[in-house]
Amino acid sequence: MSQIDAETLAIAHEEAGECLSRIEANLLALERDGQDAELINALFRDAHSIKGAAGMVGWRDVGAIAHGIEDELAAARERGELAKEQIGPLLQATDELREAVDSAVASDPEEAVPPSAPDPPPGSAPPPRTEGGRRAIRIDAAKVDRMLDAVGETVLHHRRLDHMVGERIAASGDEAAVDELDRGERLLGELQDAVIDMRTLPLDSVTAPFPRAVREIAVAEGKEADLVISGGETQLDRVILESIADPVVHLLRNSVAHGIESPDVRERAGKSRRGRIELRAEQRGGLVAIEVADDGRGVAPELLAQAAEVGSLADVLATAGVSTAVEVGDLAGRGVGLDAVKNHVETLGGSLDVRSEQGQGTTVELLLPTTLAVLNLLICERAGEPYGVPVSGVREILAVSETASLGGRHSLVHRGEAIPIDDLAAALGAPAPLLPSSSPAIVLASATRAVAIACDRVVGDRELVVKSLGPLLGGTPGYLGAGILEDGRVALILDPNRLLELPSRGAAPVAVETAATGATPLVLVVDDQFSVRQLQRSILEAAGYQVETAKHGREALERLGAGPEVDMILTDLQMPEMDGIELLRAVRADRQHESLPVAIVTSNGSEEDRRRGVEEGADAYIVKSEFDQRALLETIERLVGR
Repeated sequence: MSQIDAETLAIAHEEAGECLSRIEANLLALERDGQDAELINALFRDAHSIKGAAGMVGWRDVGAIAHGIEDELAAARERGELAKEQIGPLLQATDELREAVDSAVASDPEEAVPPSAPDPPPGSAPPPRTEGGRRAIRIDAAKVDRMLDAVGETVLHHRRLDHMVGERIAASGDEAAVDELDRGERLLGELQDAVIDMRTLPLDSVTAPFPRAVREIAVAEGKEADLVISGGETQLDRVILESIADPVVHLLRNSVAHGIESPDVRERAGKSRRGRIELRAEQRGGLVAIEVADDGRGVAPELLAQAAEVGSLADVLATAGVSTAVEVGDLAGRGVGLDAVKNHVETLGGSLDVRSEQGQGTTVELLLPTTLAVLNLLICERAGEPYGVPVSGVREILAVSETASLGGRHSLVHRGEAIPIDDLAAALGAPAPLLPSSSPAIVLASATRAVAIACDRVVGDRELVVKSLGPLLGGTPGYLGAGILEDGRVALILDPNRLLELPSRGAAPVAVETAATGATPLVLVVDDQFSVRQLQRSILEAAGYQVETAKHGREALERLGAGPEVDMILTDLQMPEMDGIELLRAVRADRQHESLPVAIVTSNGSEEDRRRGVEEGADAYIVKSEFDQRALLETIERLVGR
């Protein structure tokens, strides 16, 4: 065996692991779906492959076990069927074969890298292998993290440089220098995205053991259940993926043990004797939704009633699982450990939701960020300090003009909904002066609750590399990390789940002043992106302006021709139907609106774009990457004469 080189042994070990995974999956498929000659042939081929490889590299024990499995499958292949009572023993033999393979490698730790490990030990160099015709290599996860950190620092350095000299270069008229700055920003963005992709793995990289686990739990409970996995190709950050494997297994165990009924009970209820559990994953914008759903009995009626009062079934189960065991009877344990799952998901910046229907089943949904490395954040300020809130948790931004005391706490009434409101400084326990009148409030929302957080101003959204708070502050609840802004300031990243659980406060968080009398200017915001329209609407309404919106230039022109007089237009450039330049030309050609102030707010920041906007008659030109709430409001105030 010592004459076999390490590279060959590593390949044999990895290929054996792949064969074993297929054997286990195909045995479970035969047990679930019945006889299939092709599956039996595939089982035989994989057992034969392991036996052959074991003979070549001198794994005698491995070869002996594989030979025994091969004999059983050869007989089944001749009969054209594999009896169901053979599947259990064959699964046990597969476990023994896996242990023998691992033992053979462990006898000489330099021989190979375990195929089941998501990443090799630091310093190891397993050989390249092919996947779908492409060469694939394993990279030490620590190296990827160091690379991402270096790229993040480089991106930050470039943004600082742009912040320091960008305006001077643009003012100098040096178009080549401006273009180089823009090109550098694009290239660094592409590099950062590529490194982040290296940190992601598909969900199915951790789901291989799940079907077997469901089968074993069902057998132990005297039940029959199948696991169906969809969306296994969905990509998640490696750190998130590795950390949610155990919570997902716990949810699967709960589904079998406390959701799926016994075969006889299911049959009497008109259901299939075999229960069905689904593990589903899908991309939802910048988030990934992972659902564990069963077609079992559902949650007890008394717990559903509690959830109707509290507003969240997840909260009821996470707090009542153990304590209500006697009351719930055969559903005891449905919430056992759900509090740990919920807390863990929230530490990752995600959220947990539970839906259930009596007699139809229960679905637990984990909503997770795609990556922990970079987050899209809404930056706000309080008492001069910047904070970031994940955009995924933000519903909208409102102007705080009046609050009311409802149910013992102050609330903001918006569209008939009473939203609890708190001062961000008070929520964080930080000293700060009173908020000014018409302060903006960020509305955070989950599936079951909402809360408004008042601050001094909303700066805009930024994509930042997330930095750890270090060992001293890393465990502090309420924070997901920190990010560095282009001006060098550190923005603490807030956990929206913690803010949603803020306790009641007795004092009004916002100082409200009486609005000045007189006509309120009306600003028309034109942009094809809903999020941009909402952000600008929120900022302007918080400053006391009336706001209407349009999705493109043609819709904006229709609005100009009807309704109250518009005092100013904020427009994007790139839009469908009619772009910003075409809209600007149409406004300037209309005698009734030729003097109407128009400001361009766009991501096109080149000197040529700026010059073109001015030449076409724009009164101001604001680049989204340089977006600043105060500068926007000062520009509008200057143009409308307020």
